[in-house]
Amino acid sequence: MFRRDRVSMIIVVVLTAIVVYFLTKELSGKGHQLSVALENLDWHWLLFGLFAMIISIFLEAAATRALLSKEDRRYTSVLSLLRVPLLNLLGTGVTPFATGGQPAQLYGLSKSGVETGRAMSVILMKFLVYQIVVVVFFIIGYVSAEHFIYQQVNPTFATFIPFAIAIHAVVIIGIILVMFWPSLTLRLVDLVAIVVKKMMRRERFERLIANVKQKIDNFHTESRRVISSWQSLVGATFFTSLQLMTFYMIPYFVIRAFGYHSVNPWLIVTMNIMIVMVISLFPIPGGVGGAELSFQLLFSPFVKNPATLILVILLWRFITYYFGIFAGIIAYIIPAHHDRRSDNA
Repeated sequence: MFRRDRVSMIIVVVLTAIVVYFLTKELSGKGHQLSVALENLDWHWLLFGLFAMIISIFLEAAATRALLSKEDRRYTSVLSLLRVPLLNLLGTGVTPFATGGQPAQLYGLSKSGVETGRAMSVILMKFLVYQIVVVVFFIIGYVSAEHFIYQQVNPTFATFIPFAIAIHAVVIIGIILVMFWPSLTLRLVDLVAIVVKKMMRRERFERLIANVKQKIDNFHTESRRVISSWQSLVGATFFTSLQLMTFYMIPYFVIRAFGYHSVNPWLIVTMNIMIVMVISLFPIPGGVGGAELSFQLLFSPFVKNPATLILVILLWRFITYYFGIFAGIIAYIIPAHHDRRSDNA
């Protein structure tokens, strides 16, 4: 890992320790409540939650494959595709505002043999599809549960919702401009080149700029191919929608594990949609602290036992966050399966 990644990991570990300390401290004096929660624990539902997380990873890999060209699809192995969402989980989990997700995916896809410019276009289009689907789900969830949110949920959380929508809107517009406004991208490269030129020899600088502009050309060519292929866009949207729905269901499985049989699945999914939107506001890697607080504010109406709620938070974060980081580290360590063969092989 790069040095900044190590620093982010240290921050995540320290913040996690602090969050776990305060959460477990809330369990002090609640021995009876804790014993009642553990007596009702059904491990089968927790396994369903973990299985849902794994399925969401496979669905994200399928969304990536849907956006690849036929040639890249033919020569990119399943294991290489699975590394992409795992590296995404690692990148988003250890960087502020989840900014490391796209570079990590680009690294994984390019290591599998996909040309960097084409890989960048695929990753950005996948991110654009993801952002749009997240916003659509949010609108649906918000409209269907607005009364519950403002009547049952702590009003502090509701104040963050407009800011979360604004951030996602800015991200969507930014991606569209970069992908489909070539002159803007080249202008940005020329601005950066003014600074870089002073640090390099002329021959090396010219080779670097020529190489960058060639990759940008490949990037925009691939962007036009993807946007003109409705099959790719429909496939990516379909798999991303399934991925998010599977991911959004995980808190339901965790809550059911503690014997809450009558909880409304759709309300649980809706509350998780709100959390995913709001976590993007926290500059802390992985939203550590903010995610746990948001979960506590949103899910307290469903889980009345305070000790049970703490356990639900800890297990939910392990499945949806720490499991992804551990799996991403393994994917980072394991070398990519480079399988570029000629058509006659």
